[in-house]
Amino acid sequence: MPMRNTITLVLAAAGGLALSVAALAAGPAPAPLPPSNITLYEKPNFQGRSMTFSSRVASLNAVGFNDVAQSVKIDGKRDWVLCESRNFLGRCIRVHLKEKDLKRQKFSGLASSIYPVPDPRPAKR
Repeated sequence: MPMRNTITLVLAAAGGLALSVAALAAGPAPAPLPPSNITLYEKPNFQGRSMTFSSRVASLNAVGFNDVAQSVKIDGKRDWVLCESRNFLGRCIRVHLKEKDLKRQKFSGLASSIYPVPDPRPAKR
């Protein structure tokens, strides 16, 4: 009986070693994207009244900018998502860096909530 316990321990130790080697071979996890800001403009071509945000907003109505944005600029590498209803519901679009006229995406004057795209999950190997 003690022999069986010894074999089990050896297999568990070998399995642990294999997992450690696999984790090392996969390399370090990618660094998270730095925070970014989004500026919404009430007119195309980044004109008119604007508001800048650094975190998600569940209701642009609460800050007086509901269904107003016609152009968008992002400061940073993280994309942002604009949704047509509060609480991130309804049709949503993803914006990368800037959109000088949201009419191109049929989203002019429709944004009611916004959020930054979260970091991607590390790929499973």
